[in-house]
Amino acid sequence: MTDKFARLSRAWTEWANLARLRGVSVSLDGTKAEATFIADDESFHLGREGEWWVVDKTDDRGKHYTAIAKFSDFELLEKYLIWRWSSTARSAFALESLGPPLYKMGFSSDVTVTPTGDEWETEIKSPAGSAILGQPYSTIFSHLMSKSVEEIEEMVREGFPR
Repeated sequence: MTDKFARLSRAWTEWANLARLRGVSVSLDGTKAEATFIADDESFHLGREGEWWVVDKTDDRGKHYTAIAKFSDFELLEKYLIWRWSSTARSAFALESLGPPLYKMGFSSDVTVTPTGDEWETEIKSPAGSAILGQPYSTIFSHLMSKSVEEIEEMVREGFPR
């Protein structure tokens, strides 16, 4: 396993198992993506598109969605995926969803928001980098961009049995 994907691989395995997903694995073979995080219910495929890290998703019916998220920096990609995967696990444990309060606050004042031409997605820019996400993810993620991966992990673990 390459060091670049070690933290994400651990996070995927942990959160997917907590969410009670079946068929959890990680593929770093690089034939279709640099890394693929696999479960029977959904899979996430990571690759590069120019300077951007791009996330594709395949749902439980095998439908493939391209470029559901793009990031200028690998650490932003990690923050987004850890947030997203842990949100699924929080739902499985009937824990409070952490996204709605952030969404209700609107975009963080720390980001610049630029339309992309697609009415459902927005580019958000901060000192940490840029992300292109659909709604409501762009609004929520605007509050997470400046946090460290460790701060996000601490937030999402709140309420889980130790």
